[in-house]
Amino acid sequence: MSACLEPADEELAELFTAWQRDIVAVPIPTLVDPGQAAEIVARAGRERRVHAPPDGARTRAREQGKRLL
Repeated sequence: MSACLEPADEELAELFTAWQRDIVAVPIPTLVDPGQAAEIVARAGRERRVHAPPDGARTRAREQGKRLL
């Protein structure tokens, strides 16, 4: 670490560096096959299915004049 850091800042920097090493060391598994996800999104677009978001937030209509969901 740099000599100009305060001891508490240096300790915090070392903590964050160790934390980053821990995070990078564990690979993230693939949750969804990208090809399958793309097909699902494309199919939903073709079928013009639009679902309300799970948090209930309002969304914009796809075309002018349509009601908001």
